[in-house]
Amino acid sequence: MNKRHFKVMGIVLAVLITAAILFTGCGNVDKPADTASVVASDAAGAGTTAVSAANGTWQWGDPAWEAAVRAKVEGKTFKIGFTPPAASEFYDIIMHGAYTMMNELHDRFGVNFEFEFVAPSEHDAVESQVSTIENWATKEFDAVLVCTAGDFDSMNAVYEKATAAGTAVYLFNMPAELWDVDSIKATSVISYDNARQSGYLVGQYAAEKLNGQGKILFISGNDGHWTTSRREGFMEAVSEYPGLTIVGEQRGEYVRDAGMAAAENLLQANPDVNFIYGENEEMAQGAVQAVQAMGLKLWDGSEGIIVVGADGLKSGFEQIRSGGLTATVDVGSVDQGREAIKAIFMHELLGYSLDKVINVPTILVDKENVDVPEAYVDWALAATESYK
Repeated sequence: MNKRHFKVMGIVLAVLITAAILFTGCGNVDKPADTASVVASDAAGAGTTAVSAANGTWQWGDPAWEAAVRAKVEGKTFKIGFTPPAASEFYDIIMHGAYTMMNELHDRFGVNFEFEFVAPSEHDAVESQVSTIENWATKEFDAVLVCTAGDFDSMNAVYEKATAAGTAVYLFNMPAELWDVDSIKATSVISYDNARQSGYLVGQYAAEKLNGQGKILFISGNDGHWTTSRREGFMEAVSEYPGLTIVGEQRGEYVRDAGMAAAENLLQANPDVNFIYGENEEMAQGAVQAVQAMGLKLWDGSEGIIVVGADGLKSGFEQIRSGGLTATVDVGSVDQGREAIKAIFMHELLGYSLDKVINVPTILVDKENVDVPEAYVDWALAATESYK
């Protein structure tokens, strides 16, 4: 045979091996491979190991590592408390993200979880949260996940007390970028940034859609760290465009009806605005209702009032599809829940070190790209508690 024949045979052999692998189900979600890896030969005959992502080995290592972890944690029960600043659709998505990771850890390694949710009646009911954290520490919870509107220094004292009692404190959805990282008295902060809680992304979107010229309304939440961070990011972006002017701002209390009332007040004074930024998605959806109630035109892709929020809610994605809400920033709600549980597992149960701040990816979502983030939220919301 000449060199050309060898080359052709090599190509044919590679194709046959690839076909055999696909036929037996390697990498196929419907029929995953039974082993952690497959051995493929290239045309020159050299063996290479290809790891299959279908059985999760990309995330958790090979069977030997998994067996070692299972030997360490199987049968243990880990108690975790989860306290957001209020009950809402947003925090429910984060909690379901946590469910998905606890389910995965339970199924893969045999560790059990007790998970307790307690939320105050409203964002400013911080004393209720403090009592909840202290109660969990008294009950010897292993870890607590906290997102709070409370004063930074006062809450630091609460975290130190819980830690001293043996309960590890992890923060989520908190603007760690506002503080000196070394001053945060929690084990780790699982959140996001992308320039001040993604406020910068919204400002960039406003500049792009308005071609650097337009009038903007800003509906803020309660005075505090979230509003401070998101406003700073938004202002930083729009300040780069002298033609963008913020003509009005009012609090919307992070809820839809107050967001609607704030938008109505602002629109009565400024009916010719081009863009409304609701600091969270509930307030932004309230602003959509206000625009509609006042007979004003919502953005249709070429004209009307653009309304943008931030969170990444199922209800927000549905409004984007229907032409109400123009866009939102998905701040990684599912991943905040997943990464928080993974951080607790890796640090508290396996002894690995952690970054003080773990930021998850975010994405600005409009009609062009809503499919992927919506599917991810749908997957998390479908999760049930099977980690016990």
